[in-house]
Amino acid sequence: MKNLPLPLLAVLAACLSSTLGGSAIVATRFVVPEAGVLPTILLRFAGASVLMLAFTLPRMPVKVATRDAPMVVGLGLVQFAVFPWFFTMSLAHIPAARAALVLSTQPLFTLAFAALVGRERLTATKVAGGVLALAAVGFALGDRIVGANAETWKGDLYMFGAVLSGSIYNVASSYALRKYRAMVVASVMIPAGAVAIALVVIAQGEWEAFSHISAPGWLAVLYLTCLGGAVTFFLWIWALEHTAPSRVALAVTLNPVSAAILGALVLNEPVTWRLLVGLAGVIGALVLVNWSVLQKALAARRARDSR
Repeated sequence: MKNLPLPLLAVLAACLSSTLGGSAIVATRFVVPEAGVLPTILLRFAGASVLMLAFTLPRMPVKVATRDAPMVVGLGLVQFAVFPWFFTMSLAHIPAARAALVLSTQPLFTLAFAALVGRERLTATKVAGGVLALAAVGFALGDRIVGANAETWKGDLYMFGAVLSGSIYNVASSYALRKYRAMVVASVMIPAGAVAIALVVIAQGEWEAFSHISAPGWLAVLYLTCLGGAVTFFLWIWALEHTAPSRVALAVTLNPVSAAILGALVLNEPVTWRLLVGLAGVIGALVLVNWSVLQKALAARRARDSR
């Protein structure tokens, strides 16, 4: 691992982040019926904020220049408040499989935005990788996507809002990551989102929902806070710090597939051959988009071995 180039390590970090994000969806299913959606999100983000600050502060000061504060905080609100709100509202109107399919368009939008602002070049390989990943997710979850109903358009629209906000964050966060370390950025952005969600929970008066959480529910919250929260969020931000946003965004297509597989292992949901084929397709898309990086890494290793 230590000999791998940073861009490839970043892609692997993004893949791990999305896989953990899929497991967080499974853990959320334990808590939401007891506490509700927004209180569950608040617990996840508040806990992740505490852990990120506890990890970062002993190592470096969490300082952002006054002129950069609106940008960093604003990006935190986009990714850790606006995105989860759109995502949650979508799931109130459409099945998770359909929502995941719409979310899987994010790599293509991220690539389009990155090319528009000159962050990276629009290439046939990157477009093909995004299309292949989208098709793989659609195939994997195709047997779980039900027909349209009167509320479907609302769910699609909300998830499209999540796609846009996530894509904008993927591209725009690079401006903050050019100036500040990923740990510093995460230690500011995640608490910003947590505060925003807390204000909404206070306004809606949902505090009593916390008393309804059972002991297994609190264990799920602990997982959401640690691996499903702080680790997941930091890995994603670290990946954006070290490689192109389109390469990172492509890993989001692992999220619904890993959630379905983990749901089968933990919740006894069925594992179908379509899921396995879809997972293979997503992995193939990741290899396709990162093929040039893989070739360079293999060439460098051969050069070292020949000495």
